[in-house]
Amino acid sequence: MRVLLSCALNPRFEALPDYLASALRQLGHDVTLFDHRAFLLPGRLRRLSSGLQSLDAARLNRAFERLARRLRPDLALVNQGMTLAPETIRRVRESGVRCVNWFSDYPAELEAGLLAAPAYDAFHLGSSHAARLHVRRGHTHASWLPFACDPDVHRPPHVHGELKESSPGRGARRERLVVLVGSHYPERQILLRFLRGLPIAVWGPGWERAASDPHLLPMLRGGTLRPADWVGLYGRASAVLNIHYGAFGPKEASGDLANTRVFEILATGSAQIVDRQGDVLRLFREGQDLLTFSCGDELRTRVEEALRDPDRMSAVAAAGRRAVLASHTYVHRARVLLGESPAFPLPAMQDPAPPLLCAGGER
Repeated sequence: MRVLLSCALNPRFEALPDYLASALRQLGHDVTLFDHRAFLLPGRLRRLSSGLQSLDAARLNRAFERLARRLRPDLALVNQGMTLAPETIRRVRESGVRCVNWFSDYPAELEAGLLAAPAYDAFHLGSSHAARLHVRRGHTHASWLPFACDPDVHRPPHVHGELKESSPGRGARRERLVVLVGSHYPERQILLRFLRGLPIAVWGPGWERAASDPHLLPMLRGGTLRPADWVGLYGRASAVLNIHYGAFGPKEASGDLANTRVFEILATGSAQIVDRQGDVLRLFREGQDLLTFSCGDELRTRVEEALRDPDRMSAVAAAGRRAVLASHTYVHRARVLLGESPAFPLPAMQDPAPPLLCAGGER
């Protein structure tokens, strides 16, 4: 099958488009990439003038349509891609091309997505909450399709294929350290204060904003890491911490979703400690595949447990890796996008929002 994959490409940071393209090729399909964020004008100029923004976006739409006419793909697959106008997608569909969107980034461009969805043959969303919003809008072709992992990238260090007895997550010697790799968010900074005095190491962009916080300063290690670097860190750590954007806020903030790190951490054979998002609990077994928390005090308890009981962490890590490889790789997701497998059923009802931070404030 010829697939035209429209996505935002970043040669300096591997992400979903790279993993999805690789999965499609593993399945034997011919994939052509189109970068729907390849603007000619820098963002600072486009932000100054709506006219310049419109002109540059129109150029990208014409380029996408020309490429679709030339390639005549069987499938035009768009990852988010609100740069591509609904009218452009409709014209491509009228030429006989099936058009599918994986709208994975919540809450970015949510309103634009609600307007664009009817132009597509199928519209998949990374959050069950977002998928429900579309269904309520009457988008019967909308469905829930969570993130995934790429086993060739997200794997225990020096291990390819099935987890070996000697690999991280199965009795290997690990440092007494819990790591977090991710951007600075206020909710992450607040929760990390509950871990003062524990061996915590934090990497990611934006954490210089926390340099004046005496609770966090000893935890800060550096900035952005590429997958090869953080996979190695995960493999040496007692556990890996994952705090969602909008943690413990309303679903409108977080989407109640399982972020990319949920799947990637599990695939590396590392024990994960993650805040209780609804989609996380729908996809994985709490206390068996991963450990969860709903407030700062509970977070500290989970981290102390991880540092105290390496054997249990090894068992959790191994179970989590088996679970994610069984059902949550990008090959699994590619089959859904190709129409070969069904998407995930929406939950019968939405769970109540998790509680806010426990009483007691900062530790």
